[in-house]
Amino acid sequence: MNEMNIFLRQIPVFGKECQKKIESSSVLVAGVGGLGSTVTELLVRLGIGELHIFDNGIVDEPDLNRQRLYTKDDIGKKKVFVAEENLLKITGKTKVKAYFKKIDKELKLPEKIDLAIDCLDNFTSRYILDELLEKRGIPLIHAGIESYFFQVTTIDRVKIKRLKDIFPDIKDKKKIPVIAPTAVIAASLEVIEALKFICNITDNLSSKILVGDLKDYDFTIVNLKRDN
Repeated sequence: MNEMNIFLRQIPVFGKECQKKIESSSVLVAGVGGLGSTVTELLVRLGIGELHIFDNGIVDEPDLNRQRLYTKDDIGKKKVFVAEENLLKITGKTKVKAYFKKIDKELKLPEKIDLAIDCLDNFTSRYILDELLEKRGIPLIHAGIESYFFQVTTIDRVKIKRLKDIFPDIKDKKKIPVIAPTAVIAASLEVIEALKFICNITDNLSSKILVGDLKDYDFTIVNLKRDN
């Protein structure tokens, strides 16, 4: 397979140098559910060099309304390994490493990570992941979804130090209502942010948060106070 043919239609958008940076980058994705299944697929299609995926969930029937990497035949299987198998089939260009692990304080992050993407469904795990990443100065792209609503931001460790600076004490809900379009749009925006970070495109969501309401088509960018 000709690698140039795979990426032929995207290179004119952001250039050959950016493509090279994408192919040499290593990204951690926490969660391969509604957000993560789309995020990982798009990263592979962009040509990301190495992908570390973390999840400790099992595919169940309600997942199938929005989690693109799974089918009814995968019910009862570990998500992260089904995701790994399917991602490796797409282009064959991305190294995918799967970890069936819970995000907790004992988690050991892979040695080489340029960027992490939060595709988790609860703030308890998000705060823990963010703390682990902050210790190593690794940026985090965050998204959250509920019903028609989404939010996306980038924690760059320079302008904004940590996730708790934006969301101090969020209490988790047991079951969050969600639809596939919201998940796919928020995940796509996370990948755009990842692309901008990797290729040093400054017009991004660092020190900003994009909030969207797909029911009313209301989109707002809020400037965040920088951590001094």
